[in-house]
Amino acid sequence: MINISKMENMPKDGPRSPLEPIPETALPLPFDDYFLSSLKPSDFPRLVELYNSDLAFILLSPPYPYTFDDAQWFNDNRAHTRFPSYPETQEAWVIRSKPHNGILVGICGTHPVPGQSGHHFKLGYFLAPEFRGKGIMPTVVTEVLKKFPGAIFDAEAEVANLGSQKVLEKCGFQYIEGGNFEETWPVSKGGEVRQILKFVKQC
Repeated sequence: MINISKMENMPKDGPRSPLEPIPETALPLPFDDYFLSSLKPSDFPRLVELYNSDLAFILLSPPYPYTFDDAQWFNDNRAHTRFPSYPETQEAWVIRSKPHNGILVGICGTHPVPGQSGHHFKLGYFLAPEFRGKGIMPTVVTEVLKKFPGAIFDAEAEVANLGSQKVLEKCGFQYIEGGNFEETWPVSKGGEVRQILKFVKQC
């Protein structure tokens, strides 16, 4: 797991124009039971369920408690953001399981870094508890980053989150020496100060 970008800090200035969903992306063997697609309104209850589970205390950015209105705002304002330099890309890549009727099992986020060029992004991701430990996420990240040739991706992982660090290392991210920093979680999520590591990858 890794922090997704701080969507609660983004201005809630009304929904953006609706966009057609991005074509689905199949994952290669041995993860061909999973695929990537766009967020849908039918996913909102699942988002509410997951963001109010243990993810509430792992991820910094989603509001807690997470509501249907939060899911609606994310869908209207962030999830379908397109990047002109990279055709058929979007901000939120929903990971789905074919054997589970396409249920949302996680999200891989490709968030533009504010104030940077249109080629600089921040990576974020999570998986539902029952789908962790299967080796899914490195394949997901690899497939998503293929869609951003030439882009720079930043990523972060808690010092204690060895799983997230392994995902980044498997996907070719480099640890930034001296880039460690502290982040304070909201009181509603425990309020602890946590140590964060920084990583970067040139696609």
